[in-house]
Amino acid sequence: MSFQIDFQPLGRRVEVEPGTTILEAAQSAGIGLSAVCGGVGLCGRCLVRPAPAAPVSPLSQDELTRLSSQEMAAGLRLACQVKLFGSARVEVPPESLTAPQRTQVEGEEQPFDLAPEVTAYELALPPAASKDLRADWERLADALSALGAPRPQRPRLRILAQLTTLLRENDWRVRVGLRRDEVVNAAPPGTPLLGLAVDLGTTKVAAYLIDLLTGRTLAMGGVMNPQIAYGEDVLSRISFTMENPEGSKLLQKTIVHALAELAARLCVEAGGKVESDVSGAYDPGQIAETVIVGNTAMHHLLLKLPVRQLGLAPYVAAVSSPLDIKASEIGLDLGPGSTIHLLPNIAGFVGGDHAAMLLATGTHRKQGVVVSLDIGTNTEITLAARGRLMSCSTASGPAFEGAHIRDGMRAAEGAIERVRIVDGRVEYQTIGGVPPVGVCGSGVLEALAQLKLAGILDVRGAMDKDHPLVRQGDFGLEVVLAPAAQTRHGRDVVLSRKDISEIQLAKGAIRTGLMILLKHAGLEPGDVDEFIIAGAFGTYIDVDSAVTIGMFPRLSRERFRQVGNAAGIGAKLALLSSALRTEAADLAARIEYLDLTQEPGFLSLFAESMEI
Repeated sequence: MSFQIDFQPLGRRVEVEPGTTILEAAQSAGIGLSAVCGGVGLCGRCLVRPAPAAPVSPLSQDELTRLSSQEMAAGLRLACQVKLFGSARVEVPPESLTAPQRTQVEGEEQPFDLAPEVTAYELALPPAASKDLRADWERLADALSALGAPRPQRPRLRILAQLTTLLRENDWRVRVGLRRDEVVNAAPPGTPLLGLAVDLGTTKVAAYLIDLLTGRTLAMGGVMNPQIAYGEDVLSRISFTMENPEGSKLLQKTIVHALAELAARLCVEAGGKVESDVSGAYDPGQIAETVIVGNTAMHHLLLKLPVRQLGLAPYVAAVSSPLDIKASEIGLDLGPGSTIHLLPNIAGFVGGDHAAMLLATGTHRKQGVVVSLDIGTNTEITLAARGRLMSCSTASGPAFEGAHIRDGMRAAEGAIERVRIVDGRVEYQTIGGVPPVGVCGSGVLEALAQLKLAGILDVRGAMDKDHPLVRQGDFGLEVVLAPAAQTRHGRDVVLSRKDISEIQLAKGAIRTGLMILLKHAGLEPGDVDEFIIAGAFGTYIDVDSAVTIGMFPRLSRERFRQVGNAAGIGAKLALLSSALRTEAADLAARIEYLDLTQEPGFLSLFAESMEI
């Protein structure tokens, strides 16, 4: 009897028979696992991590030979050696894939005045002498005071431990990073002073390595949030912490490890781009300041704050004000005095990532009626009108990431991302231009729009069973997007009636939130002057298709603006400008939050918004 294997963070699911290896299951699902040796246990490249309680075969002799004790302790296995005997969740590390998933880090930039929280000072101290017996720290503090800088207080032990040797090895010259009255970094003269900006998403993490002296972005990159292995959305992760005594600790440790690896990777990439004698000189230990933005649940899970109350009405956060903490407090090993600043949570699940997005787009400063929304597993919407800022959060769910879709997958090589129906046939485009293995969220959305325009779907999302493109499948009516002869795994990629329902739920949630905000402002959809779409999914969707299925209001195309990862750009702005950091806190305090579940007529409006 077959059972389901759930590959994360890819969002791919496949039915297999007992005794199938994880590698065979991955190949059946069209997942490009690296298996240089052909799957005979020799190369050690197909590393995966089955869930702890997964019904799988024990360690093989090849695994005992090839895997290190650290890898085995971390739960890693060789996919070619592990046989499956029941439903299981399998985590696939990025390095085990032959092609990476698409992550969104780019976004629209805007001019600002560079004034970071940390200032660099190049100092030349008078050497110690028999007539000058001041201690090294006091010598440093006096030199800063002489330059008009605040006299530093509360020396950190990690800086004191390196200061004595540092001064004497560099002829009493040193570059320090001063954060208000605290020395947070000390290094040889000319050493880069770095900052890190992070958009901590439910599904994806984007990070930017910044030179704090110039404001220049040295490197940027993204990874899938490894917490997906424990739940695709925030509610499932909250449930995980409630059901597992060590759940909160595990989720926090997982994301901190990912952030440390991402910071190290960006430092390596930045060093490789420098064509000078400082090539390769970037190091996570030079990161003096970090700004992290995320929704309320991601914020709390990072800080290991209680999240149970976020899963229960009225969904109250532990803290909403901005926070400054030391990176060491959460186990993140960066600079010796490195500080992490977290932008304020607004309310409910509208967190600092939305405040960052509003900061980056300048929504709160615009004239007219402006809608700004960041589409993701959780979609946040803000309406700016008549001097008011109103926000809400909608549980759009993981369908836009390909989850809960029969042949759905996240945006990776081989995912169908564009669909057109031309002369009665389906045409598609895949990421990477390779044979398809599934369909990602943007592809599903376009498919729905095309089926609607072709007269195959009615307003309820029901298919015309007599249409030539519609057939009866094992699970009801379906449309073939890519026939088996064209796919990498040799199976049809289809869109079923159930898949359509999943997208209806997601798009209906977004439309409902928008309509309720407009109602509270006494406005109609046609009154919107500018419609700003942010987020990874929002970057790649076809706006016309979103309008066709009723997710967005029917406005002229020039009123829509897709801005990329605005939350990440907002995090960069807050890193590089103390004034903009304050502005983000002020605008967050101005926002009126609407709890949609308490809205009269919510269910009837949601049902109406699901119509295509």
